[in-house]
Amino acid sequence: MKLALIAGCVAGRRACRLLSEALHRCGSTVTLIGPAPDEAAAEPDWLPLPLPQLAASELLDHVDAVGVFLDGESLRQFRQIHGQAAALRGRSPRPLFSGPFRPLYGDELAADLLPRLGVDLLCLQGEAQLAELNWLVQGTPQAQQACEAIGLWCLPTAPIGHSISQEPLLVVLDQPEIPPSPFANGVLYERLCAVARASPHWQVRLQCDQPLPPDPQQWPQTSLGWHHLQSSRPPANLQLGDHADPLPGLIQAGVCMGIGSDWLLPPMVWGKPTVVLGDYGIRTAFNGPLFFGSGVMRRLMDCLPLDALLNSSRPDPTWLAWRGWSIADGPQRLLRRLEALIG
Repeated sequence: MKLALIAGCVAGRRACRLLSEALHRCGSTVTLIGPAPDEAAAEPDWLPLPLPQLAASELLDHVDAVGVFLDGESLRQFRQIHGQAAALRGRSPRPLFSGPFRPLYGDELAADLLPRLGVDLLCLQGEAQLAELNWLVQGTPQAQQACEAIGLWCLPTAPIGHSISQEPLLVVLDQPEIPPSPFANGVLYERLCAVARASPHWQVRLQCDQPLPPDPQQWPQTSLGWHHLQSSRPPANLQLGDHADPLPGLIQAGVCMGIGSDWLLPPMVWGKPTVVLGDYGIRTAFNGPLFFGSGVMRRLMDCLPLDALLNSSRPDPTWLAWRGWSIADGPQRLLRRLEALIG
């Protein structure tokens, strides 16, 4: 089967690359297309095309189905232009599939799903999102929306083995906009400094969960990394991670910690001790509802000594399965549904 996957933002392209690799292993041919030439041009495996030109392109006539992982208005615009262009050429539009390219739940998931309703196939991650969709469309014209749960396709959850760090390493995932003020992030930074000083035999690494500009002077003041750069006397065992890719740090980590980052899920699946900081409550803006019921939420002050975290409880397996971890044949499920649509 020949497929095209379309994404614009960094998170969407990362997710689509993972999906394309899985589909390749199933024998499919996948073309990656990014409607943002200035960003996608730096990635050699992406074909950069502006959105209007892409939606109307005859290139799509040569694939069997198109995955459109754009946000909101961009997705609506793509569907409208693609349908009109196909009609002008006397062809049927390609079957379109879409879905959230981040693990979401609650209000954030509902906001993400609404502009995607009406595509030929909605790709969700697990039973939790299926239940949320059923609640969202119940009693509406979209109640018959075709959907399929294909697992945690948007994150690197393949087994990676044990930590390779030679000394205990705590990786703290830094979300530059969470908490949303420089003051709140400054307070969190100082508390993490205290944690590092209380455990001098540990390395504590601040790892941004999204790419930052190469120039640290351009980092947002709402990031822990920015506060670290401004600090005059940071603890010797508190360091900054790779500003471009969180994955290497997570692989090395002995323990992972964060407030609501998507990147907390891979170490959970790998079996690493993981802590969701509950100091800020279950807040939609912080993606807190996603981790409600995980069994790993605790306050930062309760994480000392860090040695105790190595033997801390793992996430509730029922919760992980509900989020999509139990689905091992997601790409095959997707291909079967697309074959049925095309047939």
